[in-house]
Amino acid sequence: MSHISVPSGPAQAKGLLDVFSCGIGPIPKHIQQKVLLADHVFAAQGLLSQLSAETGQKKSPVLHNILPSPRDALREAVALVSQGKNVCLLASGDALYHGIGSTLANMLDGMQKDKADGEKLTIRFHPGLTAFQVLCHKIGLPWEKARLFSVHSGSASLRPLLEAPFAIIYTGLPLTPSKLAQALCALHPASKKRCCILAEKLGTAEEYITRCTLQDVVTAKTGPTGILVLLPEGAVPMPLPLGLDDAAYAFENHCLTARQVRPLVLSCLRLPAFGELWDLGAGSGSVSIEAAMLRPDLHVSAVERVPARCRNIEHNLASHCVSNVTLHEGDSLALMASLPQPDRVFIGGGGKDLPELLRLSLAALNKEDPLACVVVSAITLETTAILQQFKDGILQEIMSVDIAVSAPIGSYTRLSPLNRIHIFVFTPKNNA
Repeated sequence: MSHISVPSGPAQAKGLLDVFSCGIGPIPKHIQQKVLLADHVFAAQGLLSQLSAETGQKKSPVLHNILPSPRDALREAVALVSQGKNVCLLASGDALYHGIGSTLANMLDGMQKDKADGEKLTIRFHPGLTAFQVLCHKIGLPWEKARLFSVHSGSASLRPLLEAPFAIIYTGLPLTPSKLAQALCALHPASKKRCCILAEKLGTAEEYITRCTLQDVVTAKTGPTGILVLLPEGAVPMPLPLGLDDAAYAFENHCLTARQVRPLVLSCLRLPAFGELWDLGAGSGSVSIEAAMLRPDLHVSAVERVPARCRNIEHNLASHCVSNVTLHEGDSLALMASLPQPDRVFIGGGGKDLPELLRLSLAALNKEDPLACVVVSAITLETTAILQQFKDGILQEIMSVDIAVSAPIGSYTRLSPLNRIHIFVFTPKNNA
């Protein structure tokens, strides 16, 4: 992190920002002793009240409550350090695990980009126990196989929480423990009997830890924050989110990539573990949503120009609790320049603009990725002809697929054919 200069020797008396992670419960004595030597101390009121009880100091630091605007308080703290002051920032738990330290680091990244002189801030982080570590030790629960999540932002994708055999989740407004449990049960009703542990107010006189089912948490009266641990006992594993039933999506007319076709499209895209996927002409958003659920660290930009279809996409994103898809309402050609650079592009519709969409998509791809590609699906002969004649990229593969699905005919069963689908895979010429 180029904005941070870490002192190699003993702490300097001036011009230093110390960030102390205080763990859970009272501030440790050794931290209190160091903090009281500072010029200024920034913390939430609960931590500040512990410091104000100290007496016998010839010189007491100026105390600053970081609430109600932590970012404003952090800017003031940075300004004081720049003036040569010795400043301390206190955080409960671990400051760098969904704490104020992460906010500080992100803020400094932004400030550094705006500075031409490359001036660095002298800062030192002091580690402390995270709340989930304290909880696991209190109940004797080994946590080396746990997956860690936070839903503090309220916009987390929820499916990965249920897909983990053992998940430890930090909750917070608007997703309180009970609201989160309600959302998880709605997403996967078979999880209602899954065993879990609910913990609130760790390290305080009101500490509460209980083992129950996820449905029990739904009806519990919980506070705004807490830790919810999902255990493997009683869990019904979620299926792979690939080729979900068409009924799982709201869609207009026939603007839906068929269930049997979606896995073919996604396999041609060879989705990266993270990065950016464009879905141009997203229709119902089914390809975007399944790509996002398969790759939770991949970001998807879904572009759709028809307002009614956009409303369907919004509904489908909410019903599947997907947060790593951003919907862009408008014309794909007009919006492409404002989208993040893609690693993959899927074009599900383009009409007369298809050649230009394809050309610009190939030009926008991340050229450092040898697997970067544009995948286009086509049903009509006219679209197929356009794609066969396209010369501004390398046509790596054409797949023509006929699919028939079972359908009743009286007391018998017949195979009913779907539209033949053609899938084209293009790569940029300079990736050859």
